[in-house]
Amino acid sequence: MPTEGGSLRDALAPAVERLPEMLYRGPNERKRPLTAVSSGAVQVSGYGRATLETGEVAWTRDVVHPSDRERAWNDVQRALGDDGTYDVTYRIVTADEDVRWVRDRGERLGDGTLSGYVEDVTALKEREVRLREELDETFERISDAFFALDREWRFTYVNDRAADYLDVDGEGVVGENVWEAFPAALGTDFESEYERAMETQEAVTFTEHFEPLDAHFEVNAYPSETGLSVYFRDVTERVERERRLERYEAIIETVWDGVYALDDEGRFTMVNGAYCELLGVDREELLGRRAEDVLGEGVVASAREFAEEMRRDEREAATLSFTIEADDGEKRPLEARFGPFGESGRVGVLRDVSRQRARRQQLRQQRERLSSLVALYGAANDVSNAVIEQTNRSAVEERVANRLADGPYTGAWVGRTTGTDVTRVASAGEDAPRGTELATRAVDAERVAVAESDAEGGGEAAAVPISYEGGTYGVLVVCAAHRDAFGDAERTVLGRLGTTLGHAIAALDRKAALLSEHVVQVEYRSRAVAAELGVPASGDGRFRFERTVAAGDGEYIHYVWVSGLSTEEAMAVFEDAERYRHVRLVGERDDAVLVEATTADAHVTTAIASHGGRLRSMTVRDGEVRVLAEFPQGVDLRTVTGSIREVADDVELVAQRTVARDDAEDGRVDALGDLTERQRAAFESAYYGGYFEWPRDSTAEDLAETMGVSAPTFHQHLRAAERKLLGVYVD
Repeated sequence: MPTEGGSLRDALAPAVERLPEMLYRGPNERKRPLTAVSSGAVQVSGYGRATLETGEVAWTRDVVHPSDRERAWNDVQRALGDDGTYDVTYRIVTADEDVRWVRDRGERLGDGTLSGYVEDVTALKEREVRLREELDETFERISDAFFALDREWRFTYVNDRAADYLDVDGEGVVGENVWEAFPAALGTDFESEYERAMETQEAVTFTEHFEPLDAHFEVNAYPSETGLSVYFRDVTERVERERRLERYEAIIETVWDGVYALDDEGRFTMVNGAYCELLGVDREELLGRRAEDVLGEGVVASAREFAEEMRRDEREAATLSFTIEADDGEKRPLEARFGPFGESGRVGVLRDVSRQRARRQQLRQQRERLSSLVALYGAANDVSNAVIEQTNRSAVEERVANRLADGPYTGAWVGRTTGTDVTRVASAGEDAPRGTELATRAVDAERVAVAESDAEGGGEAAAVPISYEGGTYGVLVVCAAHRDAFGDAERTVLGRLGTTLGHAIAALDRKAALLSEHVVQVEYRSRAVAAELGVPASGDGRFRFERTVAAGDGEYIHYVWVSGLSTEEAMAVFEDAERYRHVRLVGERDDAVLVEATTADAHVTTAIASHGGRLRSMTVRDGEVRVLAEFPQGVDLRTVTGSIREVADDVELVAQRTVARDDAEDGRVDALGDLTERQRAAFESAYYGGYFEWPRDSTAEDLAETMGVSAPTFHQHLRAAERKLLGVYVD
């Protein structure tokens, strides 16, 4: 008669015999004798099949490592008691006396015997040891407190942060049972949650108060086959803050929100008017009805689950979010907060969270816009600083386009203007808007214009006039990847950037004009300009506008010599004209009167300055004005004339000549180029206003009032200008 082992071999042969694992069968006895094994026994243990099947060598008694025999037996018996299967890992001593790690998996058969297989996992264990060593180094770098437990609840590792929190010696506590080291944790969520994690092999997260340390800890525990990894941090301040907020919210929410109560059968026993209004039903329709009939089975099932957790003291309260559809078809998001009531009932608060969600969405959009605005501020600041370093207008235009395309926008370009025509001169980015219609609209309106972008990427585009002190030097166009990218704040920043660029370009043009060895001197005449200046069209008076000073903030100061009229008549001309807001008699020389007058604009002056020109004189007689201006060589006089004709359409070019700049001007040109706008305005006002005459025609207080600044501020600007100008001749 064949033996049991022979029958098994016949059944498993031939495929089983080629497996490297040892398949076996034998009685569930402490010595673990084996009645049948596969040929893999030799590869796993070094013992032949006959040696094991005859009982000469018993598996637990003779093969399992002496230090692991008791644990391996207990682990198998414990597992069999759960579901009749087992999966354990332990060490063996082979026939060659080598120590190897094996994994033993099997089940209990109907006759009570065990059937399973054993595989060699030594290589896996060695890798595990190396990994643990690497993890030890990693754990030391973990910012959270961390400790690890084995399956017997013994500490296997404690990092420095955890040792500090728990007030223990991290190395000294290794090997000690956690419940013996911290008996106060027994009966708390620490014990129940750790056990749940080990039993379910699922991670748990909870926050619990630990009485001995009088602190709240947020805990994340991750189970594995070998034990439990626990990360925790002290969140006492956060918990206390949250609890205070919860108390305040409870007071408010129970007054304004819907309140309800359910009995142990889940039927409504109390609802307030706000609750009925939220659900769109009458109170009578709710009282006595089951919650699932009103809210739906899904919502109520989740609520029951939370309620059971609260009754098991696993949670103190619960929050449930869901959506209902009103009679008008509108979906309304609701949030229910509830707790246990009586033996098995519930009481809670219901609120409409539509506004909160809309508010959160609004806040997200505001944060996104704020982030974009901060980026724009940074780019604008970088551009403002960078353009100061550039030596010519083209470099400024290229730098601006590149910086904006690299920063907050997907594309940008800069154009120069001739009347209403716009010519692109610098471009950067893949999505730079193609057309010039938006740019022309911004220049015409003299403010930032926004429209849907015509770039391939779509989005939104904004056009920004590049202007300063009334002169327009070009236009900046930028493209954003999304809609609504240019709100009031963005437009304000872009507008200021356009002014900064205009200032920089005006300064470069003015410097070029001042440093040029030759200039183009041009003379215009016009009757419309005379009318725009507000002087009589006929009469004996002759008006020579000696100087127009840009005082800043849109203010211009004009110094005008008037001859052929009495002092009273000269003053009356300016006082009666609507465009002059501040008129002052500066002084008299021979048969002429010097008048100081301010305006909110200086169209001719700014038109000339926008092309790098300088107004030398402007004389009005018999209703006709003669304008003498100088421009740097190479200027396009047709463009200049076109700009002036936008102020007065009858302007006529009557003379044009190239003249050499006086050598004596070189030092003055360098010095004037070093003055700030305010310093230059103060100095020119003082010079043409008679401040340096003796006796003085104007006091510092007079000039300060005209400029709209205090006398000390005026003195500060004037003295700074004097020091720079005198330094040219003294140093």
